[in-house]
Amino acid sequence: MLDMDETTKYRISEGTYDRPGVVVEKDGVNFGCISGNGIPTLLLYRRGSDHPECEIPFPQKRLPGGLYSLKVRLPKPSEYEYNYQINETVITDPYAPEIAGREQFGQPGTASPHTIRGRIPGRKYDWKDDALPELPYEDIVMYQLHVRGFTMQKNSGVRHRGTYRGLREKIPYLKELGINQLRLMPAYEFDEIIRQLPTGSTAQMTDSFRQLTAQQIAADQARLKEHPSEAGNRKTQKPLPEASELVPDQSFRVNYWGYGPGYYFAPKASYASIPERASEEFKDLICTCHSEKIEVIMEFYFGDEADFGMISACLDYWAKEYHIDGFAVMARDSILTELVRMPLFTDRKLIGTWFSEDVLNHRKNTEHRMLAESNDGFMNDCRRLLKGDENCLGSFSGRIRRNPKSHAVINYMTHHDGFTMLDLVSYDRKHNEANGQKGADGTDYNFSWNCGQEGTVRKKAILELRQRQMKNAYAMMLLSQGTPMLLSGDEFANSQNGNNNPYCHDNELSWVDWSKKRREQYLTDFVRKLISFRQKHRILHMKCELYGSDMLSCGYPDLSFHSSKAWYGAFEPTNRHIGCMYAEQYAEASGFLYIAYNMHWESHEFALPLLPKNTCWCQVIDTSKKESFIAGDEQTVYENEKYFTVPPRTVMVLETKERDIRPAKKSRRTADMGEDKGTL
Repeated sequence: MLDMDETTKYRISEGTYDRPGVVVEKDGVNFGCISGNGIPTLLLYRRGSDHPECEIPFPQKRLPGGLYSLKVRLPKPSEYEYNYQINETVITDPYAPEIAGREQFGQPGTASPHTIRGRIPGRKYDWKDDALPELPYEDIVMYQLHVRGFTMQKNSGVRHRGTYRGLREKIPYLKELGINQLRLMPAYEFDEIIRQLPTGSTAQMTDSFRQLTAQQIAADQARLKEHPSEAGNRKTQKPLPEASELVPDQSFRVNYWGYGPGYYFAPKASYASIPERASEEFKDLICTCHSEKIEVIMEFYFGDEADFGMISACLDYWAKEYHIDGFAVMARDSILTELVRMPLFTDRKLIGTWFSEDVLNHRKNTEHRMLAESNDGFMNDCRRLLKGDENCLGSFSGRIRRNPKSHAVINYMTHHDGFTMLDLVSYDRKHNEANGQKGADGTDYNFSWNCGQEGTVRKKAILELRQRQMKNAYAMMLLSQGTPMLLSGDEFANSQNGNNNPYCHDNELSWVDWSKKRREQYLTDFVRKLISFRQKHRILHMKCELYGSDMLSCGYPDLSFHSSKAWYGAFEPTNRHIGCMYAEQYAEASGFLYIAYNMHWESHEFALPLLPKNTCWCQVIDTSKKESFIAGDEQTVYENEKYFTVPPRTVMVLETKERDIRPAKKSRRTADMGEDKGTL
């Protein structure tokens, strides 16, 4: 036991050297600090103060790796905050479980080294009977969102906009849509202030960005003066600065997305309605999701400065402390290789951009798939066919069936980095001028098509074609094997005005616009019904890849391709249409599905394979129709026909029924649909 320090009036002792960070124990608060440059000093602050109340040197004992440990007896630990000082440099604990000083999103803060502090956690959270849903990848429909941007708009209809509680309020909506897994963009405590412009210029901003910033600040001021309640949880927020105060010297911008270094062990305080209770509010969110059988995946970005020890400790901490179901990790390949070997990922999900064969072989004998690959491969190949490019059918047919036994595959048509679904069918090129980088940022390869005119239009024909193309994109994704991922707001045609890289916008451009939900209800209904259709038909979301052969000796392969000739997939480079038939016997069900993809600007005829006796084909989905899910009385039945016609740029789905279910409606060889004469 060390001597009593009379200057601080706190009883101090040598710590337990368990790990870095801070832990509240029965006999005191244990602090662990890693230092390779000298003996650290603990700085203690009263809660909310940026002036240290006392300084306590750590014992000189140092474990291999540079770990120092100290225990302090505090009367009310949650009333204190802390930092470390090493050789006159004040350092905020990178392992801190909570962070103080970043309660307001997008505020630069002061230059004081005491502004950001670690916070000592308070009472233990009561998880009650919380349990992980443990959903298999083949049954998951993933939904990627930004916690702040998802409900920040005043039209979001929630009480606590831009917060964990606001997201909780939207759980019933997501549940009804058919979502059972949330993928959160960075929700750990990151620094959203970029101190230097990406272009390298800190002396001044470009004219376009300066003007945008001034307009945004002025608009925010006017809105908050007129509607003070819109300040939401910002009861302690300082008044907004005048536009003129910020415009002349703009050496920073907002990292709205959050991909970058951070305090990886702490939930983001500014995403909480009460920042001091961020940890509790985040846990409430997890509990609510789990009670609705919805999983929560967290995205983490680890740069080269992050070592494996810290990363593994971080993920293990979130799994144990916050009951997180899995992680989407962005890090160098060597880190992902090591993470796969962690015991944590025998029952938690790990999503990476790519896994090597050696890594996958390490997990080949595991009972459940816990690894998933998430990259742009599916998106790029399917977008090319969607817009009508040639020589795409081979890669497309591979994407819609890809579903390895060793790991899952995440399929998406859009994600945060790129166009939204509406912008994908409304813009031929990016429009990133508002980012202040003269359009140099963001990918130039979007594989998009504006359907005849760039941007916002009023022409009915173009608007109808865009609606059809969005439904086609959703059909490609939700009727494919693998795990589909939706981007928040895409289900009701949210737009970013053609900006494919709005990483620096914390405003209406990047916030989800919920006013469109009512106007674009047709699309939301279509997505909800398509998710339900997918879940109803197990053959569309199998545990492993379909072989394309008759493994059951039942006379039909699990998956077969067709064209104007039955049992023949015409994959010639100039073709843009393909038929896919699924035999549901391979999913321990009965019947067949036929999905016809015609992305050509002309109608095409598809041959109908011969079915077992007393069964016939029935049309159930047609994306060329306003009501794409066809009601029973309106469904076209194909009893003796050998062919059916699919309109231009349309996905049509047939399923089998018994012939005697109802009187058959005569089919038409050619659908009465106007042909799209547009060119690419």
